[in-house]
Amino acid sequence: MSDFRTDRNNNPTAMTTAIAAEGGLILSTDYEQGDSFRIGPATYYTAKLLGDPLKLTVQVIDKIGFFTKAGAPRWVYVRQPTWIWGLLNTGQKIQFILYMYHMEGGTAMLPLFN
Repeated sequence: MSDFRTDRNNNPTAMTTAIAAEGGLILSTDYEQGDSFRIGPATYYTAKLLGDPLKLTVQVIDKIGFFTKAGAPRWVYVRQPTWIWGLLNTGQKIQFILYMYHMEGGTAMLPLFN
């Protein structure tokens, strides 16, 4: 078993269940509740992706981008403007997700990116 939430949850960006839902994924169809983790007093859950993790991740980011409505980054290491993401083709988006996967520490899903 992998030590990384990304790999245990088939989720290259370790997105939370809240991000998955906001991004239009359907609970029990596209994802289920995965690993829990804490930030301060709050408990969050990683979305365990049930389908193609790259397709689902692109779908989520296409819909909601990298910033919350309040302007905070969804991932602390990424501040990609939505308009730049929109200029990327699918292959480039997958390479960007590979960068995020590396930042999250994942290793087991590397063959998906070839």
